[in-house]
Amino acid sequence: MLDYQEEITCLEKHLLALAQPPMAIPNTAVFTQNAYCKKHGSYEQRIREFNVISCVASHSTCPDCIRDKIAALRQAQQENDKRLSEQQIIRLMQGLNLPPRFQSATLNNFEPINKEAAHCLKVCQAYANQWPERLKQGGGIVMCGKPGTGKNHLALAIAQHVITAYQASALFTSALHLVRLYKSTWTKPTQMTEAEVLRMHISPELLIIDEIGVQFGSDTEKIILFDIINNRYEGMKPTILLSNLPKEALAQFMGERVIDRMNEGGGCTLAFTWDSYRSRVTLDR
Repeated sequence: MLDYQEEITCLEKHLLALAQPPMAIPNTAVFTQNAYCKKHGSYEQRIREFNVISCVASHSTCPDCIRDKIAALRQAQQENDKRLSEQQIIRLMQGLNLPPRFQSATLNNFEPINKEAAHCLKVCQAYANQWPERLKQGGGIVMCGKPGTGKNHLALAIAQHVITAYQASALFTSALHLVRLYKSTWTKPTQMTEAEVLRMHISPELLIIDEIGVQFGSDTEKIILFDIINNRYEGMKPTILLSNLPKEALAQFMGERVIDRMNEGGGCTLAFTWDSYRSRVTLDR
């Protein structure tokens, strides 16, 4: 069965052939006659007869009917593409692991409370809107600083934007959950292997790791995180790291090498140094 584009191309070639002189084919003869289309009226019809079998002939179709069919196929293709895109977005949103609290988080409804917050929003908007370029370069974002300042909102708003605008795959997780999941493969019985856990976190086009620095910080945990971040770095897969640690403390915890790699390919580090939005709301009450 032909797909929409193949059928459209076939009809367009037929329409183009009707606009040109008939092709010479051995043992055939072509003549024209006036024909009538119930929808479009009269048109010039080509009839090709075969000299060997005179009772066999091919008749050209109304050109306007062909144009109508092409238009209908294009409309059907657009509707089908839209339906498939919507289904894909639903699947990708389900795979994001989006916390209910941030389901409505967008880059448009983030409210910057000062110039620093406005700068962070502007950077995140540019990052999301230039996603194809970020995907080519593999650049990530490190968001660090005080809790309650909007890091999760902005990161998950980016994720939802790249899903809805570009149908990119994304996954949100916490460092603690990631490490626990990885360590769970060391005991029997286990539902996943180490390779499967790695693949789960390396394969998405965007990975967001929250609460960097909350875990105990053992060498084993750091190696696990570095392994995933490094694999994504080598595969040009953008990663967003979220931490309540100050920039210097995060660099000490993760290592300068990790932060440097996060900042390559158009990546950056954003410092959220203002007071918690949640505490401001509480004080206002």
